[in-house]
Amino acid sequence: MLHVLFHRFPLALALSALLVACVPYPRERPAYADLCESRQVFEVPTAHGVKTFYLYTYLYDHALMWRDRPYTQGYFSVPHGSPQREFYVQVIGFNKNRQQPLKPGSGEAPIPMLYDSRKAYLTFENGQRLAARPDLYLGALNNDFPLSGKDYVRPSPFDINSDEVHRRIPKLTNNSRYGSVYVAFNTPDFNADAKWTINLGTLEIDGQSVTVAPLQLCHHPKKSWIGVEPLMRP
Repeated sequence: MLHVLFHRFPLALALSALLVACVPYPRERPAYADLCESRQVFEVPTAHGVKTFYLYTYLYDHALMWRDRPYTQGYFSVPHGSPQREFYVQVIGFNKNRQQPLKPGSGEAPIPMLYDSRKAYLTFENGQRLAARPDLYLGALNNDFPLSGKDYVRPSPFDINSDEVHRRIPKLTNNSRYGSVYVAFNTPDFNADAKWTINLGTLEIDGQSVTVAPLQLCHHPKKSWIGVEPLMRP
């Protein structure tokens, strides 16, 4: 029956299907807070000359935040299964053209980037400070998310530019070339209106102390739009 109708009225049926697929519908993404800047570059004198190092920081796995999905952190707690969630920062560090452990071939040899989260802290809107947890956490392999099981906890200081870190690249990730570690803060109060300053402290590279610039939060207001097809991004 359908093939008879399509044979007789092909244009009408095609137009009807197109209209159904393009019916406007409202979409909305809630407000959220995110880092104002995610990338820092350091030029560091080493025994082999001046080398370039990159540090990327994120609060969300942006590969997951498509369409109107709210920007929220995953439920992370220490120890795993605790009733109170914690705030975390994803940290990715590597020297320029560093060889990728999962892709054998040419590339620069890794230069250790020692990071100590015991020197990191949050500054809240009222000026109060909260120290970071002394441990660092390796990430999951499905998406960018910290793991607090005992097999994934590393004491500070820790080399965030190690092969151990860079072999752990999730399927959905902010960086498909290098892995990450996570700095955790024991507070559940992160929200869209947070105006915190995140002080990650310093890195030790080839015996030199390199200061990480404080991370500021920017507010992103609620966004509303009319969607015309299911996969449209805002």
